[in-house]
Amino acid sequence: MSRLALALLCIAGTAHAKKGDDERAHKAPHGPPPAPGTKPDKLVDLFNEHTHEWLAIDPTLPVPNVDRFLRDHFTNKATAMDAKLIPILLSAAAKFSVDTVYVVSGFRHPKYNLMLRKKGHQVARDSEHTHGHAIDFYLPHVTTPQLHAWAKAQKIGGVGLYMESGFVHMDVGPIRYWSGD
Repeated sequence: MSRLALALLCIAGTAHAKKGDDERAHKAPHGPPPAPGTKPDKLVDLFNEHTHEWLAIDPTLPVPNVDRFLRDHFTNKATAMDAKLIPILLSAAAKFSVDTVYVVSGFRHPKYNLMLRKKGHQVARDSEHTHGHAIDFYLPHVTTPQLHAWAKAQKIGGVGLYMESGFVHMDVGPIRYWSGD
């Protein structure tokens, strides 16, 4: 299977894309995809820390459906993720010249969110994660303060700094900033 094909698939133990994913990719404003067998200029690999799945994305093509890739790892449930999240990750990868982004958390099911709150974890009662509007991530060879400064400069939405855990939270809600563990 070519790397371009992998860019359209979420590697989740199968080699089959959901029907319609490929069709949506071809209806993009970026023009037609490269000819079969043509190597893309550069792929960005996303790695889900909880599911250990990889998703390769060609930044020159429209973003494939990532709902399953960013699903809640505890309930295995997915939701419609905000379309602005993956471009945030791609922009961070481009800024810091990395080809891998480590995803700590995408969608968080409300039941799992409540369980975490009851156990004393620092999660908001109505977290943007529970609405598919947030992502926690880090980049290799980029310090958490560097990534945090970049995230704040984007002025996209909420930005949380988690120094002890080594990741940054970004969401598409109102602009606000905080620090956690």
